[in-house]
Amino acid sequence: MNDIIRDKISKFIRKYPLLYNIIKLVCKKLYYLPLFHIILDPPTIIKSKWKSKIKDTQINRFKPLFLDRQSEIRGFFSISSFNLIKHYLKYGFPNTNKFKNHYIEYFEGNTKPNKLKKAYDNTTFNYTLRLMLAYERYSMMIDYLDFIIKDSDKKLNNFKILDYGCGVSDIGLLFDSFGSEVTICDLDNLKFDFTVWRFRKRGFNPKIIKVDDTEVYPNLPELEYDLIIATEIFEHVRNPLKLLKNLTKSLKSGGYLFDSMGGEFIRDNRPHHLKEAFEIGQSDKYKKYYNKNYIHIFVGKGLNYLFKKKY
Repeated sequence: MNDIIRDKISKFIRKYPLLYNIIKLVCKKLYYLPLFHIILDPPTIIKSKWKSKIKDTQINRFKPLFLDRQSEIRGFFSISSFNLIKHYLKYGFPNTNKFKNHYIEYFEGNTKPNKLKKAYDNTTFNYTLRLMLAYERYSMMIDYLDFIIKDSDKKLNNFKILDYGCGVSDIGLLFDSFGSEVTICDLDNLKFDFTVWRFRKRGFNPKIIKVDDTEVYPNLPELEYDLIIATEIFEHVRNPLKLLKNLTKSLKSGGYLFDSMGGEFIRDNRPHHLKEAFEIGQSDKYKKYYNKNYIHIFVGKGLNYLFKKKY
């Protein structure tokens, strides 16, 4: 089914509220099956007050989120729908365990300092598919936006943002759409090229920090950022305490650190979740540094990703 036909079907269904709501209810129950995962917007976005803003970040806001993201994959990597389907048939859809097990094979025995960067480089296409089509990051941040606006007493277009270890930078894109000044930082490879392309495709021009070595953390400007985003990053670095200190130095007093680990180290043991990271991240030294420098912010709903740097 091509995009034109799909758009026509979608517009037709939306003309009939009863039909639309029945289909939406049925599909919601089936959402996490691989096929339905890409033909409906995620429930977390559908129910969010920020839905319209998230849809604005798409190339085509009238498409379901994941179909729009799949179009981005096809456009950047110059891969046809037919060959993408062949890839799914061989390795599984990106939100399945089969696919996860395939892409983490690249890291088996390849997490030593002289091998880790190459492992990431070798799996850029599969890692990008996983980040784009297994889940999205918008919903991790949207429940904090009202708090950040009120607590900081600043409009989002006055924020300076660093998305560190940005992946495909969903949250960075969202803040850029608000008018924030966004800097993205990640390993210098094809996945990062794709992320930069995503921004520029939308007319955005983020600042860019490329990381050439997994063992070297880049020098960041001091007291520069209002918000630093660190989603799924601390478990992937050799020394999370060193990285945390680096980010803290670059965060303004009273600024916010968005850490999807929630200041803790509870993850599975897939190979690129580094053992050294867990040894440091679960240490008293790491926890004491967090407690000394940050206030843990809770905004309800069990959310615990946000920290505020102490003055």
